[in-house]
Amino acid sequence: MNPRHRDVGALTLGFLTLGAQAAPLDVIHAAADAGFGAAGPRISGRYPGDAWASVDGRPDAFEEIRRVAAQRGVRLSSISGYYISPQVKLEHLLANVSAAKAVGAPLILQGCFDGDQPRVAALVRDYAAAAREAGVRIALEFMPMSELRTLAQTVDLIAATGAGNVGILVDALHLARSGATARDVAALDPSLVYLTQLCDAPEKLAEGDTLFNEAMAGRRLLGDGGLDLAGLVDALPPDAELELETPAIQHADLSPALRARHAAEAARQFFARHFLAGGQSPTSTQETPTP
Repeated sequence: MNPRHRDVGALTLGFLTLGAQAAPLDVIHAAADAGFGAAGPRISGRYPGDAWASVDGRPDAFEEIRRVAAQRGVRLSSISGYYISPQVKLEHLLANVSAAKAVGAPLILQGCFDGDQPRVAALVRDYAAAAREAGVRIALEFMPMSELRTLAQTVDLIAATGAGNVGILVDALHLARSGATARDVAALDPSLVYLTQLCDAPEKLAEGDTLFNEAMAGRRLLGDGGLDLAGLVDALPPDAELELETPAIQHADLSPALRARHAAEAARQFFARHFLAGGQSPTSTQETPTP
């Protein structure tokens, strides 16, 4: 058996697979029903003031999330909270930390939409210190439509913070659209990659589409596009944390449980096709990492 082969029980169901507004409990139940071993829910709006009905005004919400996950046998691998943005202050990021601790998640997935890099570095430094006290790590997600656009920028930001509990979230779509490849991931210090999100998509952005729209509505199930997903998985350590983020538009009207089951079946087929036999994937395009 190839060491990079994964059963669905070894994968995380990312909330976006169920739609941008997926409620935490829906993600947990859908993950359990489809056989996923873990879930990565969103626990707040993306910006301060955004409504998040499944949590807002409910002091017991985080305790319930933790309890239901334990009852369903689903590990909470991460949470998503407020983005870093010009209106975000340290107190908002500390709320991310408090939420992660309350639900028992060891990782926060963190986007950045603030272009003031010195301010961002200082914020992340203090954010990381509080997270470390709580036993939590932070995975910075580079997205070409955000203010943290590339893998190289992310590595530089981590270095600027000097924090030992800040790493990288590699999203297969954002990696491709930023101009990077699996070889760039293979060249990283493996300890810096905290989470990898898998989805498929056309090899190139469709004419007239936008990066943001594609990220929210243009992702495809594994194997339904042209991204080098096998090469990306080959570039990671065998025990890398993998999350499915596949909000297939054709399934938008289905229940959360059915959407999760479609994602799970596509993942089973992908890993069977590329990683069932021993050794590297025969379709991988990975080469020797470049300096």
